[in-house]
Formats: sequence, structure tokens, C-alpha cells
Amino acid sequence: MKKLLIVIIIVAIGLVSCTKKEETKVVEYMITGLTDPYNIVFLDDEGNSISKKVSPIAVDYEWSQSFEKGNGEPVYLFLKFKENIKDSPKFSAGIIIDGKYEYQRRGWDKNIGDSIYEVKVAGIVPIK
Repeated sequence: MKKLLIVIIIVAIGLVSCTKKEETKVVEYMITGLTDPYNIVFLDDEGNSISKKVSPIAVDYEWSQSFEKGNGEPVYLFLKFKENIKDSPKFSAGIIIDGKYEYQRRGWDKNIGDSIYEVKVAGIVPIK
């Protein structure tokens, strides 16, 4: 009986120590170079779609949001704005993962009508 108890304890310790922990990375959404108010949608750390209206407070305003996400999880950032950034070298919308730009846009993806622009940046957290 005592041997059986020792075997059970050893097996339990082995199972606990072999449990693989999910690796996470720091994900940061960042937008720079816009001076007029704009709308954004992004995925948070739990995969929820979050909508916000951002009103820049200065010409060099930088919006960012960061949190941890697991490897292989989706990342998504969407912007809708009226400011024409065609010739703006300061505009950037990107997803930074562990300090490195993994996904980035420097121009708009879609022009709706004469004055509304859209930018989408999406991907997954790399498994490395």
C-alpha cells in the first residue's frame, strides 16, 4: 500500500511538471500621424472586438494599446478616418509583437467616397 502511494505521488508530480505552459507575447497596436479624430476597432487579449473613437490631442499624438496574447492567436486593427494621409510620411498603423513591427501600413487601403479612408492590419501572433 505504501509503495502504491509513492508511485501515485511520483506520477502526479511528473504530470504536473510535464504540463506545457502557453507562451505569450506582448502585442501592441500603434497609430501615429493622424491629427483629426478617428474610429478604431481591435481585438483585445481575450479575442473581443473593441471599438473606440480617438481624438488626438497634438500633432505628434501616438495612440497605442498593449497586452499579452498567446502564440497563434489573431491580431486585428481597423481604422476609419477623414484625414487624407496620402502624402504624410508620419502616418503609420501597426501591430508590434515583442518590440518588433510584424504588421504595418503606411497608407490607406480603401477610400470610401471623397473623404473617408479605411486601413486594416491583421495577422497572427507568430509561433517561434
